[in-house]
Amino acid sequence: MYCLTFKIRPTAAMTFRILPGSILNIATYPFVPPTTLSGFLRRLAMLSHGLDLPETTINKNKPPYYTLPRHCVTLGAYPVNKAYRGVHRTYRKGMRSFNHDTFSRLYVEKGENFQLHTWEYFITDELVGYVVSESQSSLESLSNLESFGCKLGKEGFAVIEEVSSIIKLQREKISAHPSTIVPMEALLKENNFVNGCDIYNLYRYDWSINEQIDNGIGLLDQERSRFACATASPINGFIPFVAAYYPKESEPLPTLEFYTDGIINIPTSLVNLLSGEKVNA
Repeated sequence: MYCLTFKIRPTAAMTFRILPGSILNIATYPFVPPTTLSGFLRRLAMLSHGLDLPETTINKNKPPYYTLPRHCVTLGAYPVNKAYRGVHRTYRKGMRSFNHDTFSRLYVEKGENFQLHTWEYFITDELVGYVVSESQSSLESLSNLESFGCKLGKEGFAVIEEVSSIIKLQREKISAHPSTIVPMEALLKENNFVNGCDIYNLYRYDWSINEQIDNGIGLLDQERSRFACATASPINGFIPFVAAYYPKESEPLPTLEFYTDGIINIPTSLVNLLSGEKVNA
């Protein structure tokens, strides 16, 4: 397995909304979910090839999705150990309903009634994102994204400061601090004592059955066109799953099968799940 890491610099506070959730209480994940990072990197790839960012429209019956190809498995982005991280909770005024637009006007009449939201912002100095693939050539198409940036999440913007060289990972069963989230099914299957982690509901892509998993070997020109084209990805929607997040290294460390180089520890179960395979495959 091959891996690219991305050093990501946020330009402000961010919100990655936890769904399902309340309309009045907007909570955030303390990391960038895999689906969010996939859309972010796809848009940067489009920018790097001179294309415009795709328009997004809410309340469509079948909205388009723009993601990395299925065999480039995007695993999310997480605060580095040395970086500050925290979630700030505050209040902000918003619309009472979908057709209420007074809150965004430059001049507001006295006595206008707003909806008061509780809103969470995730604040950190630096994130590291992970993308893995069985094809080294596929990852080469993402190596030119340094200095590109755009909107990230529901609230926030970020810039890619550095892209690593391609890293070769080996498959081993070890006790280690996971670099990413871990599917709960994999933790429980290996009888791990759940300690020092936070539990979150997340979502993965429901890929179209017409989208074949292709390792991309020998298809570099075709892969570059798939990263850079303006065509929406073949995705039907989202599938929920439950995952554990270890914000800090704590004992006992989970014992799992990882893709690892001794520093990066990516659960094989997460790669299988996000690529549409079974967790215990």
